[in-house]
Formats: sequence, structure tokens, C-alpha cells
Amino acid sequence: MFSFVLPMWESDVTAQAAVEQSVASNVGDVGSGALMAGLGGSVDGSLRGESSRYGFSVDGSYERVFQVSLDAARSAPSDSVSARLGGGAGWTLSPRADLSMAAAGYLATRLGVRAADALAARDPFLYGNRLQYTLSGGPALSITTSRRSAARLELGYEQAGALSADDPAAVGIDAHTGRAQVSTSIDVGALDTLTPELRYEITQYHHALLDTELTRGEARVHAGAALLSASHELTRNASARASGGVTIASPPPVLSSRDAVIAPTARVGLTYVQERYRLTAGYAYAYTSLGPRIGFGHEHEASIEASFRPARGGATRDLLVTGVARFSTGSAPVAANPPLHLAPGAPAPSREGSLSTTTALAGAEIAYPLARGIALRGGVDLEFVRAALDPAPSAGEAGGSLRSIVMAGISGTLSTDRHRTVRHDPDSAWDDERRAAMIQGMPSGRWQPPEPGRELDDRSAAPGETAAAGETPRETPTARAGDVGAPATRDAR
Repeated sequence: MFSFVLPMWESDVTAQAAVEQSVASNVGDVGSGALMAGLGGSVDGSLRGESSRYGFSVDGSYERVFQVSLDAARSAPSDSVSARLGGGAGWTLSPRADLSMAAAGYLATRLGVRAADALAARDPFLYGNRLQYTLSGGPALSITTSRRSAARLELGYEQAGALSADDPAAVGIDAHTGRAQVSTSIDVGALDTLTPELRYEITQYHHALLDTELTRGEARVHAGAALLSASHELTRNASARASGGVTIASPPPVLSSRDAVIAPTARVGLTYVQERYRLTAGYAYAYTSLGPRIGFGHEHEASIEASFRPARGGATRDLLVTGVARFSTGSAPVAANPPLHLAPGAPAPSREGSLSTTTALAGAEIAYPLARGIALRGGVDLEFVRAALDPAPSAGEAGGSLRSIVMAGISGTLSTDRHRTVRHDPDSAWDDERRAAMIQGMPSGRWQPPEPGRELDDRSAAPGETAAAGETPRETPTARAGDVGAPATRDAR
């Protein structure tokens, strides 16, 4: 059962395997349809001591494309691959200080990308198959400064690119990003928390979109932001978060203007949890990266994530439905190539064009239990991406891409902790990492991986104290959107 024992340490390992079959339909990308069959699996484990914790998580899938219908100009992809890797460690330095390290990796072909993959890069100008990757990680230091306040310092690095592609120009590193963030959470009342934040990041693009003729090149962007966030517990089951601030960034490449970009930043989020339901919704506007192969621009993003257990009782505890939907639009100035010969009397053309992007994602999955640890699974995944340039490129507009994937399979789960073979209720903290990406990380989409080894249900425990394997978890604290990405300043102390 994958068990391992160390004196005075708590450990557990969970493994899951699944057999899946999928049907993919594409409009404008990777042909028009595909039938796939393959295997999926995941392994995660943790090791916890009195003042330290370690963990890892690995999951992935491989599907073989058995049948594909294409137009004459497209080549058939033969495989669908996706993999995700996470690892982390944490150390309690003192009763008031905690140091953690976290890292995440992502790898996927075009047909392996799913709506819930926050580390995936979606380029509306790329067609055909592409094996993309993303690597991210960094340390974080949390310090309790008083009974009602705590400070947090984070450093991070992210790299995105591709290992192979049908288009040789799409292979290689797309972008490097380094970032630093410092924040302080202050409890101003029984139900309210204020969090001032300062952020800085530098991004080096190697394939940024420079003009309306789809020219790619180097670009470097420095961006700093100052934010003030406020969270409020509306009821025992609902909490809200709002933040606002300003972003100052270096000017876009190629354009004649050398003035810095000054743009507002705003985010709102709502979290509602009940015994059988969980809902997280958010909206954000910011000047941020539109993608590792595009560059910076203004972006609006809205997202909603829900999970619910439709039936009561222990016999149907594993019957769980989850869903996620995201919609974003972005715009950015790019250089325009004016015609060399103008008609007599025609006004001088503008040397500046514009880019607009639209991305819509939706995914849902249902798991129906057959026995403890064994479940039937079904799901659907939708993705729409589109870009438009003004003026239009001489080769014509890129158009859009609409893809749908329907999946069915059966999965089995083994664990050294029997509680892990049963899905948690929606009101537990199993998806707090997604809530962090949706509320705090929006709209950048830079998912902050959960720290493996620190149980998500341990948020109500004292520092350095975790629930032992096999114990009944402590009562989950009231949902607080303000807890995301910052140390708790009340219950945890």
C-alpha cells in the first residue's frame, strides 16, 4: 500500500489509476475530430514532522489517437500527453516564522490541454500539435508580527516554452519571468481583513508579438504594482474580497512612445460554501501578460468554479460534480506596417495597430462510485480562443479555434490513509489552490501550487500541528477569501 515509516514522522501516499476514452472535435485547429484511448494516473505523498513538512504530487495521462478526420492540409497528431508535477517543503523556524518552498511543472500536447490547467499557455496564432511546458517555483517567508497582523515575502520564477511543434518557429523558450511580492495582512475587526501588497516582476519574451504582420521578436517588460485588498465575511458560509491599485510598466516594444504605462488594477471575488456545495466566482482587470508568446496588455477576466454532491448519504458520498468556467478578453497596442505607396490625397496611415484576444474555457466532471476507491468518471471540456489584429495582416485574419473533448473512464484509488479513498465534501478545503488562482492570482493565470505536505484541512490547527493520518479532520474554518495567499491572522494563532 505504498507505506513507509520514519520515527516520529507522519506519512501517507495515495495513488490513482484510470482507463479513459475520449472524443475530440476541433474547428480551426488540429483537424476536425479524433478518437482517443489511454491511461491516466496520479501519485501524491507527504511526510510531516514536528517542525517540517515535505510532499510531492505527480499526475498525467497518455492517450493514443486511433482515428482522426482532417482536412487535406493538416497532419494527424498521433498522441495526446499531459503531465503535472508539484513538490514542496516547509519549515517552522520559530513560533512566529515559517519558511516554505514550492515548485510546479506542466507538460502537454495540444489535445492534452484542459480547461482546469491554469499553467497552460494558449496562443490563438498557433495551429497544429505542440508539446508545451511551464516551470515555476520559489520560496515564501511568513512572519507573525502581532496578534492581529502577519507579513509575507514571496519570490518566484516562471519559464514557458515548447519542446517540439509542427511549426519549428514555435519551439524553444517563449518567456522567463521573475517576480517578488511583499504583503501584510491586518485584522481590523472580527470579520474584516486589510492586505496591502507591493509586487514587482520582470518578463523577458523571446517570441513576443511585435506588429500586425505577426512578426515575433525579443521584448522585456518591467512591471510594478501597489494594491490594497479587503476581505469581509458576509455570513458563516460566504465571504467576499475586493482589491484595487495601480500598475506601472515599461512601454511596449517597437512603438514610438517611450512613456511608461500606468493602468488601474481591480479584483473582486466571492466564495460560498455549504455542506454539499461550493462556489467561487471572481472578476479582475489588470495590465498583465496576455501570454508567453504575445506580451503585456489590458485584460478583463471572469471565472466561476463550483462543486457539489447532489445526493446525501454515505453510499453516494463519492458522487461528486465539479465544474470550472473562465472568460477573458485582452487588448494591446502593436506596431503597424503602413503601405509604401498611398493614393494622392490619402491621409497618412497610423503606425500603431491593435491586438485583441478572446479566450473562453469550460470544463465539468462527474464521478460515480462503484465501490470504495473505484468510480466511473465522465467529463466534457470546451475551449475557444480567438485573436484579431487591426489593421488585418496581409496574409488574412488568423480566425478562431473551437475545441471540445468528451471523456469517459473508470478509476481506482489506493492510499495508506483510507480517508483519501473517499472524496471530500465540497465545503472542505480540497480545492483551495484553485480558489487562490481564481481570486488572488487573477488575471495573470499564474497558478500558485499548493504546498504538498501541508494538509489543506490543517488551517485551523496551531502552527506546526497537523492532524494525524486516520484522525477525523478538525472542523473546517469559515471560508474567507482574504485567507488566500496570506497567513491566517486569527484562528491559526
